[in-house]
Amino acid sequence: MTEIQQFYSDQSIFITGGTGFLGKILIEKLLRSCPNIKVIYILIRPKKGKQITDRIKEMTSSLMFESLREIDPNFDKKIIPMPGDIIEPNFGLSSADLELIKKEVSIIFHAAATTRFDEPLKIALKINVDSVKTMIDICKECKNLKSFVYVSTAFSNCIYQHVEEKAYPGPLSHEKLSELVGVMDQLNMSKKEEIRFTKLVIGKFPNTYCFTKSIAEELISKNTKDLPVCIYRFSIALAALKEPLEGWLDSKQALTQALIGLGLGVIRVMSINGNANMETVPIDLACNCLIASAWETSTSKNNKQENMRVYNYVSGTDNPVTWNYLKDYLRTQRYNLAMKKAVYHPEVIFIKSFHLYFLLHYIFHFLPAVIGDVILRILGRKPVLYKVFKKGTKLSLVIRFFTNGQWEFDTDNVKSLWGKLSINDKKLFNFDITSFTWDEMISRHCEGGMKYVLGTDINAKYERELAARKLRRLFYIHQVVRGIFYSIVLWILWKIYNLLFNRL
Repeated sequence: MTEIQQFYSDQSIFITGGTGFLGKILIEKLLRSCPNIKVIYILIRPKKGKQITDRIKEMTSSLMFESLREIDPNFDKKIIPMPGDIIEPNFGLSSADLELIKKEVSIIFHAAATTRFDEPLKIALKINVDSVKTMIDICKECKNLKSFVYVSTAFSNCIYQHVEEKAYPGPLSHEKLSELVGVMDQLNMSKKEEIRFTKLVIGKFPNTYCFTKSIAEELISKNTKDLPVCIYRFSIALAALKEPLEGWLDSKQALTQALIGLGLGVIRVMSINGNANMETVPIDLACNCLIASAWETSTSKNNKQENMRVYNYVSGTDNPVTWNYLKDYLRTQRYNLAMKKAVYHPEVIFIKSFHLYFLLHYIFHFLPAVIGDVILRILGRKPVLYKVFKKGTKLSLVIRFFTNGQWEFDTDNVKSLWGKLSINDKKLFNFDITSFTWDEMISRHCEGGMKYVLGTDINAKYERELAARKLRRLFYIHQVVRGIFYSIVLWILWKIYNLLFNRL
């Protein structure tokens, strides 16, 4: 048994955000690689029409748990759902469940968060900040707490170009932000007024997500002096490199949606600084580092602010890749990664200038959407392309800050942690960011999107050949459309020239 396996042996774990992308990977990895874990408690919110037991059964029946099921058919008995809600006092836990956590739990991962970049400020406050205060209060009463890991984001301090592995002062205190949100309620602001007020409050931050995560980090650093705690930040998660399945991913991620849009040929232009680093990491490697960070944190008896561990798990420092590299790879591999549901030949332009981007956005996205909907109406079908355009516009606006920014992250604590792992732990919990090539990672992510989001059988040779054949036909159509477009532009320029020449 390795050191990390020994640490998790016979331990009771409490996880929030267990039904999210990272949360599910974390649960599966812990149960598969640390089989002597006693139990994992998951805070889970009942959804309309679904009991928590149904949600757990649906989760554990997923394809991603197949490998674990082969090793331990009864693994789900170690997963204990606790009904509650992250925004409620004490997470809405029953008195019995709350006492159980305080008495038995020794390791806590607080991963629950709203990752919507345009989340209203009052909701982001409840989920991303108030919940952290609740978790701190619970941790202080846990009798056997060995490790508390707060899962943050590498972009929590994105207003700084150089991001160190330390807790930064928050833009506002938790109390002050609560007061400002209270003002919004008192004034009964309209939706537009709330948006304007929010922009004033968050200042240089691009969205309420990064803003509230920054405040939550300061809350952790200032209120956990007597706790074994760390802050774990990671950048944009890509598909799994290897575990639990190659290419496993979450369809809800903005970057995944954008890449699928590129592959389908519906996204033609994006607001991206092609020379900037693409700050992304494989989700399984990020999860392994998270598991190891809890192990190292347990060796610290308490949190002294000056030496509290903060981990920046990013790629740009040690295994950098640019957005232009992504574009070039997709272009050269377009036929190998062809999607049978493609509607047009995939080709994209990366534009750094926001104004030029919006001009091209309306030319290449808005006009085709309107024309396409007119054709659909003529054919007696429901127009849907303008709705797709509106969603695409919203998507491009929320991610443009991350696709145009350039940051320098310190990763000394992550490297130090990797150096402390035994040879066997390094094999079992690999998070070496230099252990893969970006060709390999991008290919895994794209194939994962086709397989797990679009439902394509990527192993069926006939299906892949059909998709590639369709893409070649779309290429010829694209060439005809391009020729017509350039002809119209030249004709307009010729008319303008003649008009000016005749006037002179």
